[in-house]
Amino acid sequence: MQPLNPFVRAFFRSALPAQCQPIGHHILLVPTTEVLLRAKDRDTNTPYSDLAGTEEFLASHVLRIPGGGPPLSGGGGGGIGNARENKNKAKQYTTINGRTVVVKDSFVYSNKGFKTLNQAQLLSDAIYYPDAADGQQWLVYYISRPLIGTYQATPIVPAVISDAPSKERRNVLAEASGTSSASVSIIAPPAPKKKEIKGFGDLLVQFPMISRQMQNGLEKVIRDSSFSSQASRPSISDSVSSLRSSLSGTSTVHPTYLELEPEEETLRTALETAIVAAIDLFQNVDKQQLSILGASTELTGPAVERMIERYVTEQVHDQNLFPRVCSIRRPDDSDLESKMRKMSDIDIAQVGIPVEDGMQGKRALTARLNKGVQLFRRMGVASSPQEMLDILLDTQKVITASDESDGLGLEDPSSTTVAASPLTINADVLVSMLLIVIIRSGVRHLHSRLLYMRYFIFIDEVESGEQGYALATMEAVLAHLSNSSNTLKKVSKKNRLLWQAVKTGDVNALAAILQVDRLILQSGSTDHDPTVLSSDSEEEDSADTSLDVIESIEGAMPDGAATDFAALNGSLQHVFPFQRPPTPPPELPPRKAKKHVSMASLPRSHSASSAYSSRSHSRQKSVDSDASYNMGGDLSVDKIAQTQDSDGNSVLMMAVEAGKHDALRFLLSLPAHFRTDFILQDVNNDGATLLNAAIQSGNRSVTDELIHYLESNVSEDELREYIKLQDSKGRCIAHYLFHQPHLIKRFGKKLPWRLKDKNGQTPLFALCRSYDHDKYRYMVEEALKFATETQNDGEPLHLDDHVDAKGNTLIHVMNDMQLTMRLLQHCDSDVNAANDKRFTPLMVASKYGRIDLVRTLFGDPRVDMTLKDHRGLTAVELAKDDDVRNRIDDLTLLSSAPGKDGRTTTVVRSFFVEDATVRLVLKSGVPNANGLVTVTTCRRTVADFENLSKWLAIECPASWIPMQFNLSSPFLIPSKPSRTVLRDIQIRMDNFFRNLLTHGTFSTHELVWEFFLVPELDPDMLLERSKRKAEARVENVKDEFEPIIDTHEVENFVEHAREQIKGVASATKKVIRETNKHRMLSNDISDAQNLASSALSTLTFLPGQHQTAIARYSKLLVPTEASPSAGLYYNLHAIYSSATAIQFATNRPAYLIGSMQQAQRTIDRSKNSISRSNRWTPNIGLFEDAKKAVAMEAWDKAAKARTELETLGSELRYTQQTIASELAVWQEEHVKSGKEMLKRLAKEMVVKEKVKLEGMRRALRCAKNGSAPAAVGHQKTASS
Repeated sequence: MQPLNPFVRAFFRSALPAQCQPIGHHILLVPTTEVLLRAKDRDTNTPYSDLAGTEEFLASHVLRIPGGGPPLSGGGGGGIGNARENKNKAKQYTTINGRTVVVKDSFVYSNKGFKTLNQAQLLSDAIYYPDAADGQQWLVYYISRPLIGTYQATPIVPAVISDAPSKERRNVLAEASGTSSASVSIIAPPAPKKKEIKGFGDLLVQFPMISRQMQNGLEKVIRDSSFSSQASRPSISDSVSSLRSSLSGTSTVHPTYLELEPEEETLRTALETAIVAAIDLFQNVDKQQLSILGASTELTGPAVERMIERYVTEQVHDQNLFPRVCSIRRPDDSDLESKMRKMSDIDIAQVGIPVEDGMQGKRALTARLNKGVQLFRRMGVASSPQEMLDILLDTQKVITASDESDGLGLEDPSSTTVAASPLTINADVLVSMLLIVIIRSGVRHLHSRLLYMRYFIFIDEVESGEQGYALATMEAVLAHLSNSSNTLKKVSKKNRLLWQAVKTGDVNALAAILQVDRLILQSGSTDHDPTVLSSDSEEEDSADTSLDVIESIEGAMPDGAATDFAALNGSLQHVFPFQRPPTPPPELPPRKAKKHVSMASLPRSHSASSAYSSRSHSRQKSVDSDASYNMGGDLSVDKIAQTQDSDGNSVLMMAVEAGKHDALRFLLSLPAHFRTDFILQDVNNDGATLLNAAIQSGNRSVTDELIHYLESNVSEDELREYIKLQDSKGRCIAHYLFHQPHLIKRFGKKLPWRLKDKNGQTPLFALCRSYDHDKYRYMVEEALKFATETQNDGEPLHLDDHVDAKGNTLIHVMNDMQLTMRLLQHCDSDVNAANDKRFTPLMVASKYGRIDLVRTLFGDPRVDMTLKDHRGLTAVELAKDDDVRNRIDDLTLLSSAPGKDGRTTTVVRSFFVEDATVRLVLKSGVPNANGLVTVTTCRRTVADFENLSKWLAIECPASWIPMQFNLSSPFLIPSKPSRTVLRDIQIRMDNFFRNLLTHGTFSTHELVWEFFLVPELDPDMLLERSKRKAEARVENVKDEFEPIIDTHEVENFVEHAREQIKGVASATKKVIRETNKHRMLSNDISDAQNLASSALSTLTFLPGQHQTAIARYSKLLVPTEASPSAGLYYNLHAIYSSATAIQFATNRPAYLIGSMQQAQRTIDRSKNSISRSNRWTPNIGLFEDAKKAVAMEAWDKAAKARTELETLGSELRYTQQTIASELAVWQEEHVKSGKEMLKRLAKEMVVKEKVKLEGMRRALRCAKNGSAPAAVGHQKTASS
């Protein structure tokens, strides 16, 4: 089966792999499968799946690295410092077709030779094994997009039926009308996007030429602005006539009680002069620059004038302008602030605001008012009168806007964008609402700010329109607070007395306050108890002044601006009885009566519709009555008993939060004031119910009192619904049970264990996060028991129902070893589940140094140690410190199989070093007499392993030594080294050392034991020692081994052994090829499933839980480095490397036999030469000396050859015995390791398939039932 990725499929079909020699000196930059299949080249309109088959595309994505090492920068040099500096520098690489690319950090850029400049991100690295006989590995870096062509995505467009004509239909219609889409596009090109200017300072930044021309003059104007007495200057309306014809609106100034003092008039004139001068400066700017400004922005003359006015005012606001105004109005401001402090405890139900839908409506109203309070508080830090006026307008819009949320005020109060539609609110109600906002905001200098907004804004007409209406409303509120607020102060004082009595637990005071009016009504008296309500010492001011101010608003609101605050079926004229025409309003159809909270405090309109008010109902009377008004309605027991403070706390809530058990019992014993439905609906501004607040307080007696009341007065179903009520954070009482753990058993199955808050946390999740609780284990155990029972399916607890919004499971947050073990063994859990940061539970435990949890998770065979986070780091690399990392290494060591002597030795970890090298952590452990394990640790480089192989070959030339040092460098791209290659090196070196430890000769060799026991090695010393030992071994072989004369037996033995080993190696190689093919196909299946999942997500009719189930199933197919097939490959590779090494070792006897034959021929030649000289040399004295010399030379050669023959014979016998003994050991170990390999494969496959099956069941359950319910805000209770 061919690879799924078009690039990989085309590359290994082409002739390019033959050009990439050696393979370790090349890198494949492979675009992801999804990019190639779902994108095209915009220039040629060719899909990348087709373009990837061209030789140009393939060759341009293959990098050649000369030398197979990391490229050096142009500066040259080496060393650790140089490698560290070069890591983050841009590197140039050459492709195999001569083009160049640049790699910097994790991005690759096309450079010389490319037609287009592209940028791609290096996503991940992998080792690819093609289906070839050699089975060599290729280093692959997956990139986010191709380097050829212009990338254009071609996503799947969902097929949606629409009434709009298609593109082809539109073209036909255009042609029929005599035009075409092309001509239309030519005639009307898209307009360029204009700059957005937020203020005059922003204008000066974006247009530096204008700033340069105005800078000196503008600074001089602001610097020379003297706010002292000066003559009158020209008005702004005369100075800006060149920018616009006239200011917007010329409405007359309505009467107001605010009159400017002489000093204030001077300040106003000075500011006006400065603004005039600044506008004149702007008018004198080069006309060309003004034309550029007009063409590139949407600014108009009036808009620029407002910007200049606001800019100048902001520059002088904090210096001396507003502080001077505040100092002038300090007496009025101080008096108003003193009075407002005495009204701080007023309730919104006591100012005459009608509320619909009972307590639910009151909560919605409170939420709107709280938003207005938070918005109005920004006026205290406003830096100009324009900003203050904007805040005032936004505040009034907020408090009169319909709230589409849950009524808890969850939206961001800092947002100034008000998109909600206005409610049907007439002006008198608006004044009452603004009064509450002003009292609760605590903003100072309100008189100064009102005057500041009314008289220090010149460009805009603030005496009319929406702005004039807002200012007039605020002026009316301030006038009432200053002159006619005695009644509100009395009400606030009585509220304060009641609240203090509740908070202090004074039951007698409560009885006096809550029962006095009932006694008065029974006796017919209308006087109030002087002990409860003491009259204020301040004199009661007349309401005439405030009434006059209200009447001055009569013309402030134009007809067109009335819709925001008026009733939808009438104008604002009905608010002012003195201007209402004598004819009565038209009769309106009767409206459906809605449930109202009892708030009858102020005289309301007698008309049939709330859009009209009676002639006697002025804005003054909507806030407070006159001096003769009877306060019995505002101070009634029913009204006071149900008051709430600014935080929305009722009297009952105050008793709960204060922990006053007696006061709470007394209040609950008054059903006339606190009915059951009121108690069930009683929540504060945070949405917390009484029981919720009681549990959070930790007061057991208060909580028990509330629970006793609820169990006695509400039904079982109502209690369940009450328990499910969620606060502003989406939490019900079950989320706070860690405050009072005894309630877990008391409520048990009644609790909604799968209900999620706004962070996605269930009650069980919240309990598991309470690490430092003294009853942590008890709480979690009880919660696990009840959560399992409430599933009602008879299955183990489904942990996927308890995953928060960040993807954390219970195993992620657990902090107890025994509880974690219970979750792993008795719950339906995904032990490798990753959160949003791709942290698995093991990574979290490692990151925070939870050693016990790491040990527990490590003991679970389902846990995958090789999983990586979004940065490519494993759990070991994320460890909190070296101590945690060392503990994890010890666990890795102990999880390996021990040798025959009980000692376990393995390479537990590998890591990169800044000098562009790799370090391998080699650990060895052996049990001691105390039952503990003695562990030794040393760090080695790949060069150390290679040197060990060389030293062993010198000392023991007849032994087989596995050779696994033809390794790719992980630093071919220094800025993003390959962690896949790093792990490959670690496993290969571990297998190499395991082969040495099971070797017939090297298992007890001195060098091997020193290698894992001695921390530091001296290569030069060890090399010299190995050479001396090799020389000594040669002498010992001569003395201890009898020379072999007849080599036929040895030849037959060696030939047979070679054939047998060759068969094993060949079969192993075939299995390796099939294993790699299976691994690559598994990767392709995972990619194909991801493609299918993303395609199915475009089906709009598919339910959301089905898409979630498909995504979960896709995650199950993602292969990991710890997959059973990967382990099988490396085990087979170790067998193959040892078989290859034995084959190589069997070549030595043949070499020795050849040398012996050569020595024997030398002896024969010497003998022949002697016989020839005896036969042909004449017996003459002249030749006797020459004859003897030749004979001696021949005999010497023969003797040397005979000595060499004996030596080779001894060496051959030694080699034969060594090979035979090592073959016997290898054969035994080969059978043993083969069986263990198959057992491990079967075991791991069973574990993996069980995990996959459990994951498929979870996905199927998700498709059937959906996920756990999430927080949807505050829910309504059933009416009792």
